[in-house]
Amino acid sequence: MIGLKFGLGKQSIRFWRLMGTLVALPLFFLCGILLSFRGEVGIALSIIVVSIYFLYVFWYVPGLFQASQVLLEEGRLTWRTGMIFRVSITLRLENILTAAISQSPFQQMMGLCTLSVRPVGAPISMRQLSKEDALVLLRIIEEAAND
Repeated sequence: MIGLKFGLGKQSIRFWRLMGTLVALPLFFLCGILLSFRGEVGIALSIIVVSIYFLYVFWYVPGLFQASQVLLEEGRLTWRTGMIFRVSITLRLENILTAAISQSPFQQMMGLCTLSVRPVGAPISMRQLSKEDALVLLRIIEEAAND
């Protein structure tokens, strides 16, 4: 089998930024409330929250997009991801018992999905893959199971 390399779906950066913004909005609201009661503390906390938010949106998310990939070569499926904490999981295709594709409503809006594989042991989820790539991987895994 020729080695195949799959990256994350192109919309995954937008997906993570949207999720980060949804998490940050209540924090911004709380900073505003604190700012009205305790000015100095509110300003300090606001600066910290805004700094963390911008680091997440403009450094962490693009870096995670670049660092995450799925490799398929020599009968092995490898999932690499992580910016701060790097994770690399390698499975032999014949050890995969089941594989499934799922989508959350946000993923469905952006054409992304999650490929979950269950080898002997704990299940592994490869999130934010494009639907086309996930279907190709699922087909290859099913072909390997039938061989």
